[in-house]
Amino acid sequence: MGEPDPTLTGLAPWHPPREVLELAELVVSGAIDALPTELPVPADVALEARSGAGIALEDAEGTPVAALRPAETPGRWSVGPLRPFAHGPVRGARRAPAEVRAELARTEPCWIAVPVTRALTTAEVEGVVSAARSGRYGVLWLAMVGSGRRADLPPEALWRAVRDLAAADGAVAVPIAVPRLADRDSDAALVRAVAAAYGAAEVRAVPGPTVGDAAAHPVFARELRRALPPPERRGVTLFFTGLSGSGKSTVAKAVADAISEDGRRRVSLLDGDEVRRLLSAGLGYSRADRDLNIRRIGYLATEVTRHGGIAICAPIAPFAQVREEVRSWVAEVGDFVLVHVCTPLEVCERRDRKGLYAKARQGLIPDFTGISSPYEAPTDADLSLDTSGLSVPEAAARVMALLEQRGYLGTAG
Repeated sequence: MGEPDPTLTGLAPWHPPREVLELAELVVSGAIDALPTELPVPADVALEARSGAGIALEDAEGTPVAALRPAETPGRWSVGPLRPFAHGPVRGARRAPAEVRAELARTEPCWIAVPVTRALTTAEVEGVVSAARSGRYGVLWLAMVGSGRRADLPPEALWRAVRDLAAADGAVAVPIAVPRLADRDSDAALVRAVAAAYGAAEVRAVPGPTVGDAAAHPVFARELRRALPPPERRGVTLFFTGLSGSGKSTVAKAVADAISEDGRRRVSLLDGDEVRRLLSAGLGYSRADRDLNIRRIGYLATEVTRHGGIAICAPIAPFAQVREEVRSWVAEVGDFVLVHVCTPLEVCERRDRKGLYAKARQGLIPDFTGISSPYEAPTDADLSLDTSGLSVPEAAARVMALLEQRGYLGTAG
């Protein structure tokens, strides 16, 4: 074993949501001066950080890439680099703000940044180009590939379209991973700050298509055809969540069997208990370990979805934040369908085949969901199933009906 890394001494490890890594990288790269908002640091990590040297932000591989240290203002953090950031969409095309500023300074005297989050119409593109020519300024097209900003194209497809659009007109394009902030004013201010760091004098939003001008520009139309196959060929993650004993695993398996027997689509079942044994052996049931287990399931589901399959997941997934994180991963490559198996706690306890609830009531199992650890019921489920009043075949039939309705199973025969 090697010597301990002195740069990590006293730092509490934290694997944050992607938007936190993106914000930290913006600071480290010089795109913004400081973290613009309070971060969703878990209470146990924040407590450990304040009693030590701070927090080590870990990327998808568990590599510490940045250090957060408590700032004087409560709830705020300063950030410094530890290792190069190596993850995130279109990593190979990323450019540092200083490099882009130097390029812009050698050409047009004034540059206007135009953020792009979706496919643009021909009329929208022509409007931007015409305004630039009449105003005698250059256009810096910003492909917004940060988390929370995807509309109709995944990040890689959006970047290819924006890159080709700029190349055809002598403009400049860069992909920037600026996450979407919940507050609209703060989000707009963040985009303006990043655009200024890249050398733009101001930011101008695309006004939006007018009636009759909705035909996608050819470079975007090309990517839309690639990225959005018809529903029967589109990758889908079917994500079941519910208490232990709610029936989610049983229903999920019944749905997987029904899809396999139907034969129109390929399906992969990622059951919570099975994943625990095969991929998450050694993890406990702390908040951090539970979240890591769900992220592993989400990663596998995203890859199945990316390649056009149907992934069925059936973990408890008690926390809304990590469910939303998985949804954002899947949404970049396909569709996400959330099924809440909302069977009441008292029914789940009566079923208790493994005796887990009884042990939890006795204090023998700490952090047990529904007893000593919370379950955050989803408010955004596509379908809710209460198996106290539905048989397994009935519940599975409702899921299959939803998949049929949305076109994911295609046409029979």
